[in-house]
Formats: sequence, structure tokens, C-alpha cells
Amino acid sequence: MDALERRDDAPHPSRPARGHDQPLTREDGSDAENHVPMCDGDAAPGPLDDGWVPVGEVVRAAAITEAMAYRLITRGVLDVRRAPRRGGAPGRGRAHVSRASLAAYLDARAGRAAAGAGALPNEISADPPRPSPAAELDVALIPYAGGSAAARSDAWAGLEPDEVRRRAVAAAHARDPAALWALTEAWLIQEGKAGGRTRAHTLRAYRRGVLDLVAAWPGENLLHPSRRAATRWVRALEDAGKKPATVQLKLAAARALYAALRWAGATDAAPFAGVRAAPEKTAPWDRRKPYPPADVERLLAVATGEDRALVLLGAHAGLRVSEALALRRADVRLADGELDVRDGKGGKARTVPVSESLATALRGVARIDGEDSREDGGADGWVLQVRDDRWARLRLRRLAAAAGVPYRGYHALRHSCGTRLMRETGDLDTVARVLGHSSIETARVYAKASIGRW
Repeated sequence: MDALERRDDAPHPSRPARGHDQPLTREDGSDAENHVPMCDGDAAPGPLDDGWVPVGEVVRAAAITEAMAYRLITRGVLDVRRAPRRGGAPGRGRAHVSRASLAAYLDARAGRAAAGAGALPNEISADPPRPSPAAELDVALIPYAGGSAAARSDAWAGLEPDEVRRRAVAAAHARDPAALWALTEAWLIQEGKAGGRTRAHTLRAYRRGVLDLVAAWPGENLLHPSRRAATRWVRALEDAGKKPATVQLKLAAARALYAALRWAGATDAAPFAGVRAAPEKTAPWDRRKPYPPADVERLLAVATGEDRALVLLGAHAGLRVSEALALRRADVRLADGELDVRDGKGGKARTVPVSESLATALRGVARIDGEDSREDGGADGWVLQVRDDRWARLRLRRLAAAAGVPYRGYHALRHSCGTRLMRETGDLDTVARVLGHSSIETARVYAKASIGRW
């Protein structure tokens, strides 16, 4: 049987797999979160296609424990959905993992093994997980664990204020990471600066920051942390060698958690107010390392089909990875030599020029100029079929390995575009307009980066 073939006897995620004597446990601050919040039975998703496999098959395909599989789900490495119960019966359906995220995880793990880099950062230690007496607590505290982030946040907003406070206080006292994150996510969508436009990758990063903070404060009262606890946590991150940008992101996540707790009326504490991370000492133009033109050409020499379009959308059009994946066929106007970014960073829209090589690639993968015979929505269908930014980055990593060039991440393609535009036009306004910068000062970085670099 294929390791990814679906089975009907996959274990239910709320209990151990058959034959396992390892209980499902959850994060208590020391590496033991394995629980996945359940969907309400009446809100279960529709039937799943062959792109989803039971958790039991993940265990077999990856040769990992069920506990580790749920840790990878909880940390966002594996995408999860729940199938409805047979015959439409009420109750919780079984958890299923997307084949794409499983393949990406397996490829990334194999790549690290080949390079002698050891386990992936999101993999748990070899220590056996400790059982938790409250493995189902987060389910009782989270009003709705399915659907979109907007639907989940609306479920919180629809509760009576006293009930929101009760759940927030209980989650903090129990140190329940899933419930604390659910509350934070609700605040971000309801009250955060980006609101309902908050990006999925931003939510993933904030989620990781919230979980890290809860794990790092096993002896702190979350509702009333000690006076120096916040500063000590930030300094510990810096002492561990975290990059300034990483520390800033985790600090933002921690502030969001406490904003959510205050929003819920659970506390008046603001332990991270006034806490500052150490400044970045590396100049911006030295941090933004683009792919040199020769490396871009090497990538294109080995890239075909959708991978080629993915590279060119970054290197020629200057799109962020989220913008490239959000591009629809209706957004591309090859007759005008342009494409529209509907929802860029900060919700801003812009129009960017399309190079001849990018136009050729788009015609090949999306049949922009031809008669539409696709079944994914016609003119409103996606240009690229890859839907996950992690998968897109993994594909670029494989291309870089095949081309023999250093992998710098997808965003470095955008830096390549900015540097090239600056060298060709010498116009900061053009660079800012194409890349969608809110300030011309941001584009000025490319003026300094282009001097003497290539």
C-alpha cells in the first residue's frame, strides 16, 4: 500500500493510535503540545478529496510518533482539516493532513539530513511527551476552532463580555497555548491594525511567538507577570543568537497576546510596554541580499512551467510570495504589458509592468491569451496552482540546489528586482511604485545597494 494512501482506520486525534501506549498530551511550557482543537460537529468541513490523508498515514509515511505528528500540526508545519463523520452524523470528524504540506515537510527533512543539519526546528525532542490531565481544556475554552480566521474571531466577538473574560482567565491560569492563541487571533482580526486583512503568514508567526512565550514562562503568572519578566525574556532571545528581526516579531506577538487579554478584561497588565529589542547593527542594504543577475539566470535555466513563472514574478515583477500566490488570471493584462496586485502589503493595490519573459511564462502556465479550458474558475482562477507560501519556498530551494546557486529565500528575488530597477532607471519613485513601498525612503535602500554590487 502506498504510504500516503487513505485509510478508514486512522486514529481519532483525541486519543492515542491503536497500539501506541503514548498518550496525547499538550504544551505545558516544556515541549508537550500535541493537541489539535476540534471543530463543532455542525460546522465540519465538506468531504475531503485525495489531497488530504489521515494522521495515521502521516505517522507511517514520516516514520514519526503520533505525538510528533500532532506537534507538527499545532506548529503550522502540516496543514490540517477535519472530515465530516460518516453519514453526516454529528460530532467531531477525523483530522486529515494535506498531501502538499506533508510532501514539503518530508522534502525539507530529507534536505536537512543530506546536509547533516539534523532535525527540523519544529520537530520535538526525543524525550517522551508528558501526559496532561487537561488535554481537552482548550476545546472547552475555544468557542469555534474551524473555518477561517475571520469566522473564529467572530465567534469570540459574539460571546458575552463576562464569558470572554471567563475563558481568557481560565486559559491564562491553565497556561493553555491553543486557547491563548485563539484569543490573540480573535483580537488581531477584530482590533488589530490589519484587521481581516491580516496575512496567514503573519498569523503563523504571531502564533509561534505566543506559544514560545508561554513555554518560556513556566513559573510566571500570565495575568500578573513579575516586573522584569518581559525584559528578561527579550534579552534571553538576544543572548540565544536570535536575529533582531526575529526578536522584534516575537515581541510583537507577545504584545498582541497581552492586548488580547486586556481586550477580554482578563488583566490590566502590559508587561511589554516600553520593552525594546536591541537595534539592528547591520545596514539595511547589507541585509537585503539579492540574487545576482547570473544566479537568476541559472535559476531560470533549470526552471520550467510554474516554477519559472514563480521565479519571474519575484525577480522581474517584484512581487512578494503572498502576492504571487494571490494572483488571478483576471489580474494579468498582457495586451497592456501589466498585471494588477489587488491586495499587497497593508492592503494596498498597485500595477506593475510585465517583462516579455514573464509574459511568455504566464501564457504557458495560465493560458492567459488562449481559450480557457481549465476547471478552476476561468478568468478568476489562480495563475499558480501552488497555494501555500511554504511550499513555494521549498520549490525555490530545490531549484537553487539544482542550479547550484545559494538559496537566499523568495524575498531575495524581489530585492533583485528592486536593485535592477534602480540600476536601469535611477528613479526612486519607479522603484517604490513597482515594489509597492509606502515610503520612498524604503526604496532608497536599493540605491545604496546597487552601488558597486554588480
